[in-house]
Amino acid sequence: MKTLVRLLQFVRPYWLATAVVIVMILAMTGLRIAPAWLTKLVIDDGIGQGDMGLVLWYVLLLVAASILTNGITAVQTYLEQFVGQRVIYDLRNALYTHVQSQSMSFFDSNQSGQLMSRVTNDVNQVQFFLTQGLSRLTTTGVMVAFHLVALAAIDLPLTIVALLVTPVVVYYQRRMHGLMPMYRAMMERMADLNVVIQENVSGIKLVKAYTREAYEAERFNTINQEIRDRRITISRMMAFVMPGQEFAGQLSTIIVLVVGASRVMTGNMTIGDLVAFNSLLLMLWMPMRFIGFINQMAQQAVAAGERVFEILDTQLEVTEKADAIELTRFAGRVEFRDVSFAYGKNPPLLRDIGFTIEPGGTLALVGASGSGKSTLINLIPRFYDVTTGAVLTDGHDVRDVQLKSLRSQVGMVMQETFLFNATIRENICYGREDATSEEMERAARAANAHEFIMEQTDGYETLVGEHGVRLSGGQRQRLAIARALLVDPRILILDEATSSVDTQTDFMIQRALDDLMEGRTTIVIAHRLSTVQRADMILVLEDGRIVSRGTHRELLESSPHYRRIHDLQFRLQYEGAATTNGDQLALAGARSNGGKGTNGRRSGRDANEEVPR
Repeated sequence: MKTLVRLLQFVRPYWLATAVVIVMILAMTGLRIAPAWLTKLVIDDGIGQGDMGLVLWYVLLLVAASILTNGITAVQTYLEQFVGQRVIYDLRNALYTHVQSQSMSFFDSNQSGQLMSRVTNDVNQVQFFLTQGLSRLTTTGVMVAFHLVALAAIDLPLTIVALLVTPVVVYYQRRMHGLMPMYRAMMERMADLNVVIQENVSGIKLVKAYTREAYEAERFNTINQEIRDRRITISRMMAFVMPGQEFAGQLSTIIVLVVGASRVMTGNMTIGDLVAFNSLLLMLWMPMRFIGFINQMAQQAVAAGERVFEILDTQLEVTEKADAIELTRFAGRVEFRDVSFAYGKNPPLLRDIGFTIEPGGTLALVGASGSGKSTLINLIPRFYDVTTGAVLTDGHDVRDVQLKSLRSQVGMVMQETFLFNATIRENICYGREDATSEEMERAARAANAHEFIMEQTDGYETLVGEHGVRLSGGQRQRLAIARALLVDPRILILDEATSSVDTQTDFMIQRALDDLMEGRTTIVIAHRLSTVQRADMILVLEDGRIVSRGTHRELLESSPHYRRIHDLQFRLQYEGAATTNGDQLALAGARSNGGKGTNGRRSGRDANEEVPR
């Protein structure tokens, strides 16, 4: 009942239309009693007195009642759908908005397939009840009350006899009380099925590459079979309950005919009374038979509603204060003050992190996988909130500012590039829908993307496919860079934005980024030596702590942690860069001399003077 009451609260904004529906149900129920009563009058007054004119008059009233009933039913059905569809629209919007407002830790602990199931399948189950079950439940209650009064008005003793089968109906209804746990378990498995489908479609290349189609089919079949078995169990229970309720109604009719015939013979009832009574009794048991379906719909809606409210009741970990400050365009100073962070009750991933980046500065983060680099950068736009300490931008604690004003000035390019199934233009302008074509093209050129875009069939209007599947990894990453640059962020976060491009493209993008990073605070998770060398300061992370800090040359001399990372991650890059750059310069020289070669090839270090000895 608590869940149903919460669902009905979504009906409150549409109380006027709901009130009209209730009035129509009352009117329609009264009109449905009219045919039985008019039939009694036809038999007793018209036929009994041999008055054909009176018979025709009652028949005309029957026709009028039928037409009016059908008209009211049509309007009632429309209004029910009008209210039901708007309630579901509001519920689905509330659920989706709440999901979008959650912090990243919510998505870390909830599978996307599960969330999709709650927004779609579970809400659909609630919709079925609110648009059909609720009106049927109201109609059934009103019809039972009206028909009992009408039956008692015709013959009270016979009404008591007719209701002797009520305990049988109650017995069958009680047998349905165990359905809700079964519905909830079935919906959970439906969500699991969505997870399997979502993972399988997203990872179809991997599935095919390792010839795991049979394994994935078996995963799907196992869950699908369990859902089938649960539905069959529910159907078996319904197959027992529904005929049982119908049998109770038929038994009541048989008893009424026997007892009623006796009362007619003794003069306690007229034939018209018996015919009308029997008609009303059949109409009474008809909605009673529907109670089984209504019960089923209600229990499905409750099970689905509980799953929906589990999400709606999830507290937001990252919230905006009522008096949050709106940040105007800030300078870009970033400060971490004794920051520690942990997911829930898990051990801290970051411990006692403290540093300051002045506006326009560049900070590089290096460290082994799992050292806390990605977690650290996610604290700046408040994807997560710190456990202790504070993150500040231009002296403002990020927890005290409006999220939109903060995030609109932070640009991010991650290793795992995500593109929407839209055009290249729409993907680049995702952070700035009002950007002009000139601004968009300027960002694309800066990211070295314009040339390959113009090679596409439709240029900037080319559809990139789901996740950008029609583009190469390097092309997708350059679009992501253009997207970040277009918003002109004061803080630029790069999780090695050039990790998926070749050396030549990397060199051109880095040159563009050098210009665009001017006057903009940049934080880089560095996997390449060239990126590290550009940094004003490097933080070396290990097990969530800063173990060393300084410039590249300072750390080579003073930090064994950094030297170890340098030797493991960067030395091969240095050797490869030297060879590649030397070969490229030799080839360029040969071309400039008509293919005759150069007067002495420049070394890799000459090609890139920033590469250390």
